[in-house]
Amino acid sequence: MKCSHLLVGALTAFSLGGCLSTTRIDAEDNHLFLPSVKGSVNLTQSKESPSQPQNGHALEFEAFRARSSDSQSLAAGQSPVILNNTTFSAPQQLRNDFDFRFASASWRWRKFFAGRSLGLETFAGLGYAWLDLTVSSPSQQASQHFSTLGPQGGVGLIWRLRPSTSLQARIAGFASATDGVNRAAAAFVSLAEVSRTARRHEDAIAAGQRALALYQQKGNTAAARHAETLLLDFAVAG
Repeated sequence: MKCSHLLVGALTAFSLGGCLSTTRIDAEDNHLFLPSVKGSVNLTQSKESPSQPQNGHALEFEAFRARSSDSQSLAAGQSPVILNNTTFSAPQQLRNDFDFRFASASWRWRKFFAGRSLGLETFAGLGYAWLDLTVSSPSQQASQHFSTLGPQGGVGLIWRLRPSTSLQARIAGFASATDGVNRAAAAFVSLAEVSRTARRHEDAIAAGQRALALYQQKGNTAAARHAETLLLDFAVAG
């Protein structure tokens, strides 16, 4: 399933320590059946039956869910996979299970030109995505929940085959409006500084390493350099 593959495959595992790299978590299923539920409320008065695709404006609601699993091999010497503070060291075989859900509410405009069966439609609104990811090996297991809210929209074509039957083709996009990774990293930086003030050096270093891992995951190089500087200061102070 394309959406799940993109979201899960893009998850980069958290770094272990300040210098150790990690292996990305890969979970893919390109043959997944994707059931969905869709409903709409027509905002344009029409003499046609509600079951027929109509011109004009409407509110549209959609939800779908996809659950599947994939295997991932860690070869000898390969960097570990880390999820939710659990480290999966190489070499071993991993099982990655994911449960992806998406719901959206959109405004939609549709137009059938000159009474033809083929029409154009465009839509925009808000979407919410959930992802539950579990990584397991013969000896351990870790799970983590991810969610994000953001704008979504797209364009499409609709072909009226019969009065109550139509065929649709759409191109849609979704953009996350939240940045939980950077916020979480900033929280770990604050925790590291508080721990250093309280002379809990091991806790300060652990929180600093966690912040560095998150900044590296996000690609925030400036903040990552700041976290590295903090870790050097902690090491000297310790």
